[in-house]
Amino acid sequence: SSRLGSKLDVHVGPRRACRIGQSSVDGLIAMFASLLVVCLGLLTTFRFSDAQIYSFVNEPVPANRSLHTLYAFYVYSLEEAPEKDAGKPFVKFSQLVAHPAHQDQLSEQVKAYEGLQLSIMRYRDFWSLIDPKKFCSTDNDVLAGRADKKDQLQVMKKPGQTYRDVTVYTTTVRMLDTPSKDVKEFVQKTGVYILVFSNCGAYSDAIVTGTVLVKNAYGFLPGNEYHKMPFYGWLLLTYVGLAVVWMGLSVRWWKELFMIQNCIAAVIFFGLLESFLWFIFLNDWNHTGLRGKFWSGLAILFTVIKSTFSYILVLVASLGWGVTRPYLDTKVIWKIQALSFLYIVLDFIREAVLSFRHSHSLSIAFVLLCLLPVSLLNGAIFSWVFTALSNLMETLKERRQHEKLALFQRLWRILIAALTVATGTLLFQIFNLSRSITSRWKYQWMLTDGISHGLFLFVLIAMMYLWAPNKSSQRYAYSQQIGGDDNKEEHPGAIWADDDNLEDDGEEGESFWATTKGASTLDEDGIPLASKAGVSVIGASSKTASTDEV
Repeated sequence: SSRLGSKLDVHVGPRRACRIGQSSVDGLIAMFASLLVVCLGLLTTFRFSDAQIYSFVNEPVPANRSLHTLYAFYVYSLEEAPEKDAGKPFVKFSQLVAHPAHQDQLSEQVKAYEGLQLSIMRYRDFWSLIDPKKFCSTDNDVLAGRADKKDQLQVMKKPGQTYRDVTVYTTTVRMLDTPSKDVKEFVQKTGVYILVFSNCGAYSDAIVTGTVLVKNAYGFLPGNEYHKMPFYGWLLLTYVGLAVVWMGLSVRWWKELFMIQNCIAAVIFFGLLESFLWFIFLNDWNHTGLRGKFWSGLAILFTVIKSTFSYILVLVASLGWGVTRPYLDTKVIWKIQALSFLYIVLDFIREAVLSFRHSHSLSIAFVLLCLLPVSLLNGAIFSWVFTALSNLMETLKERRQHEKLALFQRLWRILIAALTVATGTLLFQIFNLSRSITSRWKYQWMLTDGISHGLFLFVLIAMMYLWAPNKSSQRYAYSQQIGGDDNKEEHPGAIWADDDNLEDDGEEGESFWATTKGASTLDEDGIPLASKAGVSVIGASSKTASTDEV
């Protein structure tokens, strides 16, 4: 280039590009292998619990004259249920029994103890039903008709009303040798129901076993999770359609593929697998009533992997990998690995917290503590992406690669639009956390799952459109600019031979020299023109290019 001072493109063939960027690929593969190990480690240490079936396994009873709120159930009434295949919604107190901590304490007096109650009541009615200063009944309450027995949970109701009249479903847990008979109550109203465990007597040295089961009109899936099931079903079909389209294009133009297109295929695969796992997990949950550890863990795992891989894809594309540079620097790869490691840990925690925040009534402060680090990290990643993308577009302007420049300008606008919507959604989600759960549980899934997946799908489809395999795909692959503009017009279709690497490439069977020697002439957009003949190879021997052609 110093000898002739011309500005020409050296278009690197697919095999050559693979060899040049192999170090970057190996680094990224090693990074994701290590991240997968981290995910599996977190998965094995995370504790899962049942969903609409709350199990007591030797659980200590509350202290005397106290109550605990244990769990939250999301229930649709029969009239408001989205599906009614399972019949009327109900709560069942099953196989409940209390045991003294020491079996020798099971006297007749202990067997007659009736101070332990398990109840479910609507969260919105809790403070209107329970007086925190007096929630255990007395003899006077029994005489006044406000309670049936003394030393039991008392709710504020009119004389003569039953617990069912104020939407409270309760049972007494007895200390017996065998479990009590199951108690089943039909739930009449839609709402968030909390499980309350109360002890209004003087005995507290005991443990409880048994289950509290709540079933909706469509199955065991909590009401706040139901709409995710059809959503992930449709999302799965969408990814299947995208996979079929991308596979067809890739097979048709397999010789023209380069690394970014293969990465897009991997993102589609991860999205398909994620949607499939969430759909299977939610269906299994709906039929069994248990939050399966295996399916839940895998679904969260692949959600995190897909998110991380997608961020890395956008980042390395913005850094010019495979477009303006054949490989990434070692320092850049290490930075990406460190960033990905941090992101995958924080995002795994975030996904787990979002999965359990409603059922376990996690505090707003705790949820924000888990959401904000990931949000800040997202901001840092996007800052890096836009900085790199801006530099890349400046490089393409200088090299006058107008088609590539137009492509990345479109990508810039797409990412700006997605980031704007995502930021607005995050701000609304933070604001929404301050509202009562009773007013937001029906549509909360849209903020946590619907919008985020919709944005991801929008960006993915846009990238598929921009980088769709076709007969001219290689014009978006890595190309090297040489020199200035002086000889561009003098040698319009010339291709530079890489003098320094001719010997090395020759040893590999198909050299870069062999590739360029058989190449077709390119027009100004980099498209082969079959009608033009006589490709000039500057820097080659006179046997391959006549003096007139040069």
